Amino acid sequence: MFTLLQEALWKKDVTIPLKLSPQNTEELFLLAEQQAVSGLMVDAIIRHDVKIPQQWVFEAVGIIEQIKQQSKVINEGVIKLNNLMLDDGISYVIVKGQTVASKYPDPLIRQSGDIDYYCDSINFPLSLEAIKKHWGVEPEREESVLHVHFDYQDVTYEGHFSLTSLYGKKRNLYWQQLLDNDKGDTVSIDGHDIKTLSATTHTFYVFIHLYSHLLALGVGLRQFCDLAVMLHYCKEQIDMDALRRHMYKLGLERAYKACGSILVNQLGLPQDDLGYHLSDSDRKNGEKILEVVIYRGNMGHYNKRSGFSGWKHKVEALCIKVSHFLKFMPLAPEYSRGWLWHELIRQAK
Repeated sequence: MFTLLQEALWKKDVTIPLKLSPQNTEELFLLAEQQAVSGLMVDAIIRHDVKIPQQWVFEAVGIIEQIKQQSKVINEGVIKLNNLMLDDGISYVIVKGQTVASKYPDPLIRQSGDIDYYCDSINFPLSLEAIKKHWGVEPEREESVLHVHFDYQDVTYEGHFSLTSLYGKKRNLYWQQLLDNDKGDTVSIDGHDIKTLSATTHTFYVFIHLYSHLLALGVGLRQFCDLAVMLHYCKEQIDMDALRRHMYKLGLERAYKACGSILVNQLGLPQDDLGYHLSDSDRKNGEKILEVVIYRGNMGHYNKRSGFSGWKHKVEALCIKVSHFLKFMPLAPEYSRGWLWHELIRQAK
């Protein structure tokens, strides 16, 4: 799977088996589904004419077409939101998702999810008023204190008035000042200029979003692919000195390098794009992270015993979070302690 992902991400020559057995094919497709990278994997299989059992050929074609169609639907949702914001003069940015997908060699084969947008404290309430006025939708705020969510025309949106918490007053102030001073950027989606964060700030946010989910229930390879794509295809726009400074100031260097070892060793990112030299310790930490990634899958949805609701789910989720904290705390001690304390308080409510 890693070989296929490298080919899909970088379009470079790699050695791909030209024939897969039925058992290997089934295992490969299941693993890619769990990691939310089915589109990338299947695209590489089709373009390299890898021989797979006949029953999986139709499955492969169906997967790639479904993912492309879903990406088109999400792209349309991004454009609709962009037009709404522009028409009402609301300052905003769209983050992750389709803005990162636009950097992929083939944006449509990245598996899409929802649409995340961010507004500052002045523009956020204006965005909610505009959405209610023009779309007739009342955004809901439930579990998270950082965003509201709503559905419109089969697309899920999350509106953020705070993109993330770094679990500490000084760290949160540093992050908020970074956002406030960010000059932003635009990406092209279906011929429309879509506002997003600058490459440096966006790359940092993609990483911290990945790492926060890793500490919680787990995260899939799709998020690692996103970070790799940002680092490689935006390397001319990323201020690497600034990115390293952010990691150092916020105590995230070891965590970033551990995740970065997966980008380099498994996904084939050139190490120069990472911005750091990797030590044997970084690689060992990366192997620990990769074990969790493969076992837990995308957003920790796999290998759970208690489903996704009820008191058994809460107990299991807490146990998973504590185990992840103990395993990864040395990579970012202050951030991890703040994160766990926040999770314990949230779990108790």
